[in-house]
Amino acid sequence: MSMIGITNVVNISVITPPAGLAAYNINNLVCFTKETPAVSLGSALFGVYSSAADVITNWGSASATAAAATAVFSQSPNILTGGGLFIVVPMLIDEVLEQAITRASGLLYFGGCSANYTLGVTGPTGYTGATGANLEALRAAAVAQSAGKLLFLADSADASLQNGGLAYEVKDSSLSLTRVLHYTGATGLDGYKWSYAGRGMSTNFSAVNTAQTMNLKSLAGVTSDDGMTQTLLTAAKAVGADCYVNIAGQACVMSYGANEFFDDVYNLRWIIGALEVAGFNFLRTAGTKIPQTEQGMDGLKGAYRRVCSLAVSNGFIAPGEWTGADTFGSPEDFKRNINDFGFYIYSSPVATQSVADRAARIAPTVQIALKYSGAIHSTNVIVNINK
Repeated sequence: MSMIGITNVVNISVITPPAGLAAYNINNLVCFTKETPAVSLGSALFGVYSSAADVITNWGSASATAAAATAVFSQSPNILTGGGLFIVVPMLIDEVLEQAITRASGLLYFGGCSANYTLGVTGPTGYTGATGANLEALRAAAVAQSAGKLLFLADSADASLQNGGLAYEVKDSSLSLTRVLHYTGATGLDGYKWSYAGRGMSTNFSAVNTAQTMNLKSLAGVTSDDGMTQTLLTAAKAVGADCYVNIAGQACVMSYGANEFFDDVYNLRWIIGALEVAGFNFLRTAGTKIPQTEQGMDGLKGAYRRVCSLAVSNGFIAPGEWTGADTFGSPEDFKRNINDFGFYIYSSPVATQSVADRAARIAPTVQIALKYSGAIHSTNVIVNINK
């Protein structure tokens, strides 16, 4: 019996949506090195690792690169917990840190970085001499700030905490993406820096109640700073330099916010990147055009809303009272949303767009207000006694 195909009646086409970007991940940590690998990287401009053992294989067990990787991966949790990788970028001849950060930013994505060599010892004129280390570090910090990269620096000199010192100048220049770590013992300086970076960049932002603060955290393999005094600790607090101290026999980080608390800076960089990816993916993966209407804007704001809801879930933001004087959109909606959800998203009506913006197919500006969840770092107690 002859049969006629069903496609004469029903014709089905399967449309595969365009691929979007992968979920944003801030936890890739770059180690800039002047060392030569024991095993050639070939034509690769960097090496990517998920274990200290692999770094040791490539760079040798006695290398500063291997020591950095060991410190990072020894922490629990560490960058792997948040989906990050340890990336080693060999530096070019006469290249200094600011140049390396700029070059690497064009090669790969990373959220944080540091160097495993002594800053200021080598490099072009202007980076050597007594102030060379601070000069190279400060210029690198400025580049990292503009590139949106976290930079970890460490210093053992007490002068770092005073006017003209590294930690003081980083804070004075509002270079909040740079974390200066103060440790009076030079022999433990690098271990503290890489351990801090490995522990600090370990948040899994897709999970629940994972947001963290570095305050009072212990670092595996790091000895508390026996040279730390209350005077130095007070000076460190004033410039926002984090220290590793002994409190009642417990080694732990004392984290300060004069140059912004590390967790606030780290979490903010995550949500900025996550919102960028969410907005791009919404526009990229649409099977048809997104209308320049309120319906289209609802879809776009929905993509941003999912990121904000994730920030509530992981503990970065939380419902609370808005204490700022400035609001936008409807003041009543603004305050209610902050109180109920911890965030508020608003865009001006499409009908109020300028002719030029509409012709250029630019969406009305989306404004987002976030209420940080904050963190408790210390407590005061009053005990009333009655006899």
